[in-house]
Formats: sequence, structure tokens, C-alpha cells
Amino acid sequence: MDYCLMCGKYLNELINYANLFRINNNILCKDCIKHFEKVNNGCVRCGKKTAEVICGDCEYWEKCQETRMFTIKNHSLFYYNDFAKKLIQKIKFLGDAKLLLIFKEWIRYYIKHNNLIDYYLVPVPLHEERLSERGFNQSLFIARMINLPILDIIFKLNNDRQSKKKKAERMMFDNQYQLRDNIDVSNKKVMIVDDIYTTGATIHKIGRLLYDNNIKEMISFTVFRS
Repeated sequence: MDYCLMCGKYLNELINYANLFRINNNILCKDCIKHFEKVNNGCVRCGKKTAEVICGDCEYWEKCQETRMFTIKNHSLFYYNDFAKKLIQKIKFLGDAKLLLIFKEWIRYYIKHNNLIDYYLVPVPLHEERLSERGFNQSLFIARMINLPILDIIFKLNNDRQSKKKKAERMMFDNQYQLRDNIDVSNKKVMIVDDIYTTGATIHKIGRLLYDNNIKEMISFTVFRS
């Protein structure tokens, strides 16, 4: 028997959501699926809920000395609501990586539907200590579901938790991400992949590394938009 990994309800049929995405992993029940809230409109750069054309965070990146010379258009599937937070907690802190498979068909549909097929994927890295603790990198897991070439070219120097930092601390530029030696990304189109887009700090810090190495184009993809 298969049971919903969130609520424990018995799964006795395939799940169809809005007659658009078909789920056949038998991971979440229909009632849990309904809690996902699709990103719709919002900020034209990152998808954040806002009545403005561009949100305050993206205005900051447009003016920031470190990032004003490039633009990263973000793509996200769902808003990071209370249900999404509980799911991510189970994935990250209880090690239930199988839950990520629920997004596989949604991700592949979104990538194909939006013609985001001509990119190399750059997953956001975990520090080696965090990777050892968790046993997997959720960003790399997501990238592998997209089914495009992966460039695992970034490493993280420290084990600081972004979730423990205040917003101003997150958005300060530092050297926590580095490009591996002897890597040539010049003239490549890259999609930076992560699980959650919050302020855009992680994406833009990695984006600055890639920009400094003559990247052709950058976008980002996350499952959730906070």
C-alpha cells in the first residue's frame, strides 16, 4: 500500500491537478496537493507577490554595486506557504528526499512549456559538513530531475545557515561561494537551481561569480518562491 508522506492518507488513485500535471509517484494525496499555490504574476524579475512591477528586493539588486551589471530572471513553481514550509522541513531536516520526486513532472512541464531547454544547470552547493549531515544536496536533486546538462562547478566555503541570518546579513556580499579551479563557463547559458528563492542573495552571489567569468546568460529556477 502507498500512503501520503505528508498526512498518512491511503493513496488509492492517481492524482490530477488542474488537469495539467499528472502525478504518478504516489507520494502525496489529492488533499495535500491542493495546498500548493502556483506562482502567478507578481514581480517580473523574481515572481514575488507584489502589486508593483518590480519588488523591493529586485530593485536592490538593480542598484547594488556588485550586481547592477547583470540581470537574473527567476522562475519558480509555487509560493512558499505554510504547507510548503512543512514539506521542506521534512525534506531537509528529516532527510525525506523522496518527497522531492513529487515535483518531477511539474518541473519538466514548466521547463518545456517555457522553452528553458538550452541551458546548463548550476545547482547551489551545500558545505561539505552540511552535505555529510543531510546525505544529499536538494538543489542537485532538483537539477537532476530537470534533465539538462549539469555543471557542478560551485563550492561553499563556510557552513553558515542562511535561515539564521537577518535579511540585511543575507544580502551582504561575501566570499562564501567560489568557482572551482580551471572551469570555463564563458559564453554559456546557465540556469542556477535551488529549492527556495527568498531574497535572491544566494542566486546573485553565485551570479556574480559567473558574470566575472564571462557567462553569456543567466536565469534561475527554484521550486518555491518565498
